[in-house]
Amino acid sequence: MQEICQSWLGWNCRQLTADSAVVLRLDGMPPETSFPALPAAGWVEALFCRQGRLRLELSSRRRLEVRSGQVLFLPAWAGECRCRFFPERFQGILILMTEKNLRTALAALCPELADAPPPPHHGSQVVEALLWSKALFHTLEQLPEHLQGDYCSLKMLELLYLLHAGIPYISHSIEARYYDPYQIQVVEKIHNYLMAHLDEHLTIPQLAAQFRISGTTLKSCFRQIYGASLHQYLLGRRMEQAAELLARTGLSVIQVAAAVGYSSTSQFGSAFKARYQMTPGQYRKAAKMSVPAGSCPKPKEKTASNPL
Repeated sequence: MQEICQSWLGWNCRQLTADSAVVLRLDGMPPETSFPALPAAGWVEALFCRQGRLRLELSSRRRLEVRSGQVLFLPAWAGECRCRFFPERFQGILILMTEKNLRTALAALCPELADAPPPPHHGSQVVEALLWSKALFHTLEQLPEHLQGDYCSLKMLELLYLLHAGIPYISHSIEARYYDPYQIQVVEKIHNYLMAHLDEHLTIPQLAAQFRISGTTLKSCFRQIYGASLHQYLLGRRMEQAAELLARTGLSVIQVAAAVGYSSTSQFGSAFKARYQMTPGQYRKAAKMSVPAGSCPKPKEKTASNPL
């Protein structure tokens, strides 16, 4: 996962100084594509999630979901897996240590664990650690930067110690519902179709019939893959497209509304203001005045009355 995180454009991936580990502080909007997440041979990874979500698909066809306040434990011996972040801001700490360094440090603290092999259940798993995770990020804010990386290394050791202790409530696999490859492929095709037809009035029954998938499966599988209901996801993409058109073209508000599937400018205006806290006209004026990035209100998801 390290190489992927460091290669994303627009993603703030800052490496913290640490003697016995690689520690990356992550913050940004992740890509919407899946990618291989298996650590290099001999390495172990832990991802402390402060904000956002991700889904892990294992070679055994298990799926794990990681949410805010949880920790993903990902050892190289767990086998192949793929990861997909949900389309929302992600903040977290990724810690990588070699298995050798982990064993050496753990043995220094607990000699009885010096030669203990990783238990069979120590594959990829999710650690439920809301208060623990909050304490980690709170403490990081208090520490000078040159000490933050080593502190994260200590949390990695603590994680492995707790896993070896086998405390039942510490770790568990948060399974996502299984969908076969065909269903996932169909839903991804529907997603691409939606993105190419933002100006059309679309309904779930229509899409389900067109792509030969049940409406129930479409809704639940779409939410699992893209992290939001089909309606909310489509609303977000339409508003983003509308904002782009308002800022970069001379189309009228009526034309922009039609381009993103609204026949009523009043409905469009209400949905746009709910997301950007300003009317389409105000947004266009702000864009023309070259308002610095971050000065305009951030988008805010809100259910609108407009159908798909």
